[in-house]
Amino acid sequence: MDFFTEYGEASQYHIQEVIGKGSYGVVAAAIDSHTGERVAIKKINDIFENVSDAARILREIKLLRLLRHPNIVQIKHIMLPPTRREFKDIYVVFELMESDLHQVIKANDNLTPEHHRFFLHQLIRALKYMHSAHVFHRDLKPRNILANSDSKLKICDFGLARASFNDSLSAIYWTDYVATRWYRAPELCGSFFSSYTPAIDIWSIGCIFAEVLTRTPLFPGRNVVHQLDLITDLLGTPSFRSLSKIRSDKAREYLLSMPRKRPIPFSHKFHNADPLALSLLERLLAFDPKDRPTAEEALADPYFSGLSKVELEPSAQPISKVDFEFEGRKLTKAGVREMIYREILEYHPQMLQEYIEGGEQIHFLYPSGVDRFQRQFAHLEENYRRGVASTPPRIKPTSLPRERVCSSKDSHNQDSDNEEQRAGSYVARTIISPPRSQEEGRKLQSSYQCATSTADSCAKSYLKSAANISASRHGIKGKTGRKEKESPRL
Repeated sequence: MDFFTEYGEASQYHIQEVIGKGSYGVVAAAIDSHTGERVAIKKINDIFENVSDAARILREIKLLRLLRHPNIVQIKHIMLPPTRREFKDIYVVFELMESDLHQVIKANDNLTPEHHRFFLHQLIRALKYMHSAHVFHRDLKPRNILANSDSKLKICDFGLARASFNDSLSAIYWTDYVATRWYRAPELCGSFFSSYTPAIDIWSIGCIFAEVLTRTPLFPGRNVVHQLDLITDLLGTPSFRSLSKIRSDKAREYLLSMPRKRPIPFSHKFHNADPLALSLLERLLAFDPKDRPTAEEALADPYFSGLSKVELEPSAQPISKVDFEFEGRKLTKAGVREMIYREILEYHPQMLQEYIEGGEQIHFLYPSGVDRFQRQFAHLEENYRRGVASTPPRIKPTSLPRERVCSSKDSHNQDSDNEEQRAGSYVARTIISPPRSQEEGRKLQSSYQCATSTADSCAKSYLKSAANISASRHGIKGKTGRKEKESPRL
């Protein structure tokens, strides 16, 4: 098994079809032949073409390894490249989700108040976990929330996420692009502050929840000025206390010069919505970030009464600065390639141990299992471009050796989200050893079961799924600059 990797890795996944394609590469649906489980495999092309893009991918795969929560998408495996210093593509295996929240909102005109509450509860409990780890997502929107027909949601796309390494979450400084405009907190729209807090994610969740209630984006601004107009049309003119905090002279002068606006009662905007839901929504969409609740405070809101106990909701230890020491220095292509290779080894524990000990690893010049896996993807991509449905050629088992990929049978049968398995979908866990932090995943298992036993009985499971899974919905974002028609960027 150590040498004939086609049996342990590449041939483990039977690719079925391409389900999405973008500038980053391609996503294919596959079957794990060891477990019968359906997975999504994302091939990310030419990741070292741009060092900043490679750093973004490194950041995201690190975060998704460290953040193990039932409402955050999970990386199940990353295939070992054929060579350590020359690879340029990576294959990341994710749990397969049926759709995303954007498609769910479009396809379902009969979402019930129970759906509304269950959706919001899952998103905020994921935020509580994420923020306790001192991680901010910064780009929450319906397309970045995966969904299944059993009403379960998982946050994905951590390409813009950042970790704060201060003693508190009170300040993190950013000068780069943050968040799709429609879901962007007002303090980001106007460059009000030089530092931001977890309240930017709380605002985004409020916008998403409002969209779930009405099936229409709440603040679809054409530009920053229009965005602020839409926000103040609903919330009214900000108080002088809030305006005085704005560091941007231009933004402050614009808001001061606009005609005074009175807030619109949320009951007039959101007809027939649960009054408790609207009360919480008003808190989430407070103009001043200091007036928004933390995720933990939001979970304690009366709207969630009977769903779970806040103290049982999973939390995480703050992310270690050691894991992200690369953030503060200039990276080279060779340097970031080595760090991504090291991160991939987290999914290959025996080779990781050899790497840490500095021992010599065995290399062969024969075609690797990944080489053959790549040919399957190439076959599918070609037919996908021509609009032809096809099944990739099967990998023929051979006895050719390759660089070692070590598998283990000792731990994935206690995965952190076993309770979310749907009947017939999951037969067993993968035999490939999970990365570090699985122990943490097992600890939150019991908490999650306790917290969601009531919630599961509330959420009906008849959501219509989209016909196709969105290409960017399964994990790592690829190249920068991709734009969405529904969510134009600045």
